Amino acid sequence: MNDTLFDEEEPVAQKPFVADLVPNQKVSAAFVVKEKSLTAFRNKPGQYLGLVLSDKTGDIKARAWDNAAELDSILRTGSVALIDGHVEEYQGHKQLIVRGVKALTQDEFDPADFVPASRRPREEMLAQLRADIDAVTDPCLSALLRAFFEDAEFLSTFSRAPGAKSLHHSFVGGLLEHTLAVTELLKCAKSIHSELSLNLLISGGLLHDIGKIWELGGEFATDYTDVGQLQGHVVLTDRAVTAVIREIPDFPPDLEVALTHMLLSHHGQREFGAPIVPATLEACALHYADNLDAHVQGFKQVIAGTSTEGNWSEYHRLYERRIFVGATPGGDKLDESPAQ
Repeated sequence: MNDTLFDEEEPVAQKPFVADLVPNQKVSAAFVVKEKSLTAFRNKPGQYLGLVLSDKTGDIKARAWDNAAELDSILRTGSVALIDGHVEEYQGHKQLIVRGVKALTQDEFDPADFVPASRRPREEMLAQLRADIDAVTDPCLSALLRAFFEDAEFLSTFSRAPGAKSLHHSFVGGLLEHTLAVTELLKCAKSIHSELSLNLLISGGLLHDIGKIWELGGEFATDYTDVGQLQGHVVLTDRAVTAVIREIPDFPPDLEVALTHMLLSHHGQREFGAPIVPATLEACALHYADNLDAHVQGFKQVIAGTSTEGNWSEYHRLYERRIFVGATPGGDKLDESPAQ
């Protein structure tokens, strides 16, 4: 199969990033093919190719009006391709009109151009993780946490994993950043509500999303794995934690139930993927800490990714609202640019 439909005679310019594209700009650059679909024209025979292209600075919708089927056969979702075209403005948003494409091999691009990462230094986050584990005084919960986080292979995967496909913390290191933020919120809850068990709060906070390392995959475009779609990270987390608990001598059954209830119920409602709703103080606290951090970070990513004029984002389907993107009086300047 031909892997190019591209004018080889035109020089390839230094890569412009999505965030810097402007209307009427000619583009010849590499992007990740995040999504693609062939769609029939409404008013004439034939099809056009709809794309979502991305790099570490964000996403842009793209359209190929001509040679759609041939272009579609060249491009592969999740891969990096050289895109030739120009930027237009449509209904207040930028879109890329594609003229030609070329599939790229791994030695033809810099992976760092396409993978956004947490702004927090990895070593700083790992130090906080170790401190949180050291704060757990219950010997069985401590052994459980160390079984996961002192496993070098697990920790390497966990510390690089994204926190979600797109909604929040959808960048390298996002899962670790989210996990630490949730645990920090839970420690704050303990300082206000002394009845809460700090050992359970920290353990639940650190473990609640570990199943995401099996739920999500993809080097450049995060997507759900087969097991992720068939079972989901809540189930995968519960199974992984239960399996390790079985290897810890004399792990108290009531402690196992209390912890696994937190993990199984942290989505809060059955329609949001929770097999059971929170029914303990610690489970209630975990659910709302998780929800708070996920929503605030999600809002920040919407704000950072909004390039239209005015003070409001476009309607966000998952949040079921438009989000205010203007300056907040008395607030700090939002900086959600990816780490370089």
